[in-house]
Amino acid sequence: MAEAYKILIDMDIGDDIDDAIALVAAMKQGFDIIGITTVFRNTSERARMTKKLLKAFGNGYENVPVYAGHGVPYGKPKTTYGHTPHYSADLDDPAYAPDGTNPDEATDFIIHACRTYGKQLAVIAIGPFTNMARVIEKDPGALNAAAKVAIMGGAYLKQYADWNVMCDVPAADILFRNVDNLECIGADVTHRMLADGALYESILNYRGNAPAQRYLKELCALWRLDRPQASLVLHDPLVIYYVADPAVCRMKKASIVVLTDGFAKGMTLNVDAYTKKYLNEEAYLGFDTSKRTLFAYDVDKSAFDERILKDFAE
Repeated sequence: MAEAYKILIDMDIGDDIDDAIALVAAMKQGFDIIGITTVFRNTSERARMTKKLLKAFGNGYENVPVYAGHGVPYGKPKTTYGHTPHYSADLDDPAYAPDGTNPDEATDFIIHACRTYGKQLAVIAIGPFTNMARVIEKDPGALNAAAKVAIMGGAYLKQYADWNVMCDVPAADILFRNVDNLECIGADVTHRMLADGALYESILNYRGNAPAQRYLKELCALWRLDRPQASLVLHDPLVIYYVADPAVCRMKKASIVVLTDGFAKGMTLNVDAYTKKYLNEEAYLGFDTSKRTLFAYDVDKSAFDERILKDFAE
């Protein structure tokens, strides 16, 4: 690793399969995971899935605390959600109970981690940004106290509204307005991370005895039933490998604004690329265009493939 950060992962495991692959990758990379929070819809079920994967991997990761965070998007009324797509009945076992099920506990955990570890900590947010917004609401400087907040979200090279932003647009707006140490891996880069054929076979057709990879295979089977035509695109694992080795992505800074209304709601507008801003100056009142945010504009896919194939080779 370029720098041995402690990491805190905020994730929405249980829909697409790349979150689970990302968590296993983080453990295979040997990261010191100080905790995990879950976000979006049924966060308690997501936390139980996380607990099972940590326990299956072992090697001390079974002791990583997991908190069920905020499932309801920022500003929306409280609601009850159905089962997470990849949830299975065995996860009702008390052994997989989260360390906290009150969403405010997850908020407090993130704040405490940032304040305790400071620049030793990288926060990795690979789901919608509701928990991040709640942290900012309660302690505006907490996330800035960490070394970095590395996210999978947005798109900075083309006109595209990314899933993690669209799921909670106000939360994404709060994040981009208030966090100075954002490092953004956008969907316009991650969509290039189609799994190498050998990796695809290794994960989906695993025949070994490692419990974590056997559970990952089970999750892959559930994902395949849920989305039979979907390609295996490694959005979230790219963020893990980027934090392990920033050379995997090529980064630059730009002025970024989240569009919060209109038919382009959810886009992360690269203001630097919007060269006629001076003709629409009134629209930017209150937005600090001098604030610069780091984003990926390219990826070394061969280096990524080499690293992940090494981790997941049977």
